[in-house]
Amino acid sequence: MRRDMFVAAAAVPALLLCTTASAQFVFPTTGHASSNFIPFGSEVTTQHQVFDAALFVANLGGQPIAQINRIAFSPGVTGTFNLGAVEINLGYTNVAPGSLALPSAGTNPSGPLSSFFSDPNYSVNITLSGSNEWTEMILSGTFNYDPSLGNLLVEIIVNGAGNRGLHVSRAAGSGESSRAYETGRFGNNAGNTTATRMQFSFTGVPAPGTLALLGLAGLAVRRRR
Repeated sequence: MRRDMFVAAAAVPALLLCTTASAQFVFPTTGHASSNFIPFGSEVTTQHQVFDAALFVANLGGQPIAQINRIAFSPGVTGTFNLGAVEINLGYTNVAPGSLALPSAGTNPSGPLSSFFSDPNYSVNITLSGSNEWTEMILSGTFNYDPSLGNLLVEIIVNGAGNRGLHVSRAAGSGESSRAYETGRFGNNAGNTTATRMQFSFTGVPAPGTLALLGLAGLAVRRRR
C-alpha cells in the first residue's frame, strides 16, 4: 500500500472520533436564589425558557454540535415530593433571552419542538437530601443542538395531578437566559426577568454531514487498499 493511502486510512478514524468529553454546565451562569417555585410548582403547567446559543458555543471545544443527553435541576429545599408526569421538549427559537416576546406555552415562532423526555406513565417521585444537589432531579434524553441555528428553547410541562410545590434554583433574567410560563396564576410573558438555572450535560460532536463524508472517505480508502 502506498504511504499516502496509509496516512489517509489512519487519519479518518481519528477524525471520526474527534469529539469532546461529555461535561456538565449550569446555565445561566449568573447568581441565583433558591426561593422559587418554577417550573415545578402546583400552579404552573408550562414553562418556556430561552438559552443564548453563545453559552453552548463557549463549551463545545471547537465542535459545532452539542449532543445534550440530560438536564438536571437544583432544588432549594429538602424533603420528599411527587411531581407527577414531567415532559421536556427542546428546539430552536429566534427569540432573544430577556425579550418581552418570549414564546408563550404551545407557540414558537421558529417551529415545532422535539421531545427530549416524555413518559406519561412515569411519575417523578424524589427524595431530596440537600438543597444544592444536581444529582437528585435528572431527566435524560437525546437532542443534537446546533447553536448556529438559533437559541435553545426548553419547554417544561408538568401534567401530573399530584405535583407539589418544589423550589428550584432561580437566576435573574439576562442576555443569557429568561423564561415565560403559563398557568392560572401567571400570564404569558410574565417571567422575562427571571430564569430557572439548569444543568446541561452534553458532548461536542461533529456535524452529521461531516460524519457522513468522513465515513465515505474511510470506505474509499479501504477499497483502494
